Amino acid sequence: MSYFPPITISTAIQKIEYKQYLLPAIQREFVWGYRNIELLFDSLMREYPFGSLLMWKVEGANKGGHRYYEVLKYYRERYHTHCEEVNTALLPDFEAVLDGQQRLTALYLGLKGSYAYKTYRLSWNDNSYSLPTRKLYLNLSSLVNQDDAEGDVTEDGRLYDFRFLTDAEVAEATDIWFEVGKILGIQGTFKLGQFVRDQQWAEIPFINETLAKLHDVVHIKPLIHYYLETDQDYEKALNIFIRINSGGEKLDYSDLIMSTTIAGWKLLKAREEINSLISEIWANSGIQISKDLVLRTYLMLFNEDIKFRVANFSMANAQEFEQHWYDIRGAISEGFQLIKDFGYSENTMTSKNAALPIIYYLAKAKKAEDFTKKVGYKADRDIIKRWLHAVLLHRIFGGQADSVLKIIRDCISDELGKGVEAFPAVAIAKKMSKTRKSITVDDEFIENLLYTRYEDRYAFPILALLYPYLDYKNGDFHKDHIHPVSQFSKRNLKVNGVDTEVGNGHYFKDADFYNGIVNMQLLDGNENKSKNDKMLSEWVAVTRPDLKRQLIPEMLEFEQFPEFVERRWHLLKEKLREILTFSPEQETEEAES
Repeated sequence: MSYFPPITISTAIQKIEYKQYLLPAIQREFVWGYRNIELLFDSLMREYPFGSLLMWKVEGANKGGHRYYEVLKYYRERYHTHCEEVNTALLPDFEAVLDGQQRLTALYLGLKGSYAYKTYRLSWNDNSYSLPTRKLYLNLSSLVNQDDAEGDVTEDGRLYDFRFLTDAEVAEATDIWFEVGKILGIQGTFKLGQFVRDQQWAEIPFINETLAKLHDVVHIKPLIHYYLETDQDYEKALNIFIRINSGGEKLDYSDLIMSTTIAGWKLLKAREEINSLISEIWANSGIQISKDLVLRTYLMLFNEDIKFRVANFSMANAQEFEQHWYDIRGAISEGFQLIKDFGYSENTMTSKNAALPIIYYLAKAKKAEDFTKKVGYKADRDIIKRWLHAVLLHRIFGGQADSVLKIIRDCISDELGKGVEAFPAVAIAKKMSKTRKSITVDDEFIENLLYTRYEDRYAFPILALLYPYLDYKNGDFHKDHIHPVSQFSKRNLKVNGVDTEVGNGHYFKDADFYNGIVNMQLLDGNENKSKNDKMLSEWVAVTRPDLKRQLIPEMLEFEQFPEFVERRWHLLKEKLREILTFSPEQETEEAES
């Protein structure tokens, strides 16, 4: 390995453009956020060290014997995050990036590409409204304020104001914003001076000084130092990559494991297959999974030890993974379709690990094909749904989930070996009762559930247990305050003649009651629209809902709210105890229903 003379940033950008710098398949995805890129450019302007790159000279058979990718040319959050594969057959020799991908990609996106991220409060849609394209700009009006006595200061300590902005934001701005990528076309002091004069900035010292510094950073100063490995042994390059990156803060452990998986797959392209599955699940269910979950699924299905470590992903494991890939993919896809049909979303699916036992069951019971559609599996689906609600509410997958997953995996395996024909929820509950992750219930557990508030992510599984008959598959369900929450404002309480300081009046001002599960129900979309903000007594009189099915006691007047809470608290407590208790009798009833 040799140390080579440093190069300029503009030279590095050219090498990326001409495919002289490529990424080996063992490299991970780009993970930097837009603020990381902005801070990198601020650091360069302040003459902070860039750090060294580690490159591998790729020649001869290594050009065609492995897969290589371009540096990411533009970034679109969740929708365009993967690099394009390059056909290297006709390329001259090139260099593969072993260390420094994130920095090189950040430079390219800042100078040549763009970065689109979701606008706050908007939904995820792959369009310019939800994710407007942004380019990197530099504020030529002033530095970032550093004195909090003179106004707001940034928490990240930047001095030069680099920001990713939309065209509209630049057009509406009062400051002067310079598109950073334009500096690539302004090479040399003569062109820089001409550009400044053309913009009528020649008499503004700050602009002249700032642009001169940016020009020098990009074109003049050789800031990028690098080492070049010329040995053509691919295994050596792989080992260097793992050794160098295992100490990096930003490198996920799964990326190291992925390097072996990618190297071990011979017929299929591991990166493309796994990324394609992740994208498919996001598109079909709105649930974001990671490559970690995909890799862990392999361990669940085919490895005795399910701990997430490099030793469990040897070349032999990788080849077994590839051999069974389509079965693994099918089970993961069907498992998340099932979870989506249960009504879960990215927000309410509080632990993705909870999906793994379901995926394991579908694969090992050979039910992964059309499990969500076949009428004959309805009872089985109902058991899984109730079990999933329960384990998420018990939060058994928090922290280190390996031991819990192994216990559940082994229990399912044992039960399938005995010939069971449905998901063994009762056997799992019995097994877990002997651990610290028990899913048995007591009064304290249930009462804690009843204190769950409207905004809480756990409100959905509680309500879904109480209202199992709604159309969760098509998302036709709404959370609803039974007594309208608007009536509990100080103004409306006064209008309704409620004195919160007398008797049980404190119920009216306690959000645990008026904004909690005890004052919540699920309704289908049409029912919820018709109810709107009606008083409970008025809604019941007009629509005549099935109060027993809705678990609503016949205390409908607003002034009866304290009595309503006490009655419904007891009603929900008993109902949840019944639903969350997994017994052989229940399992038989569900199987026969």
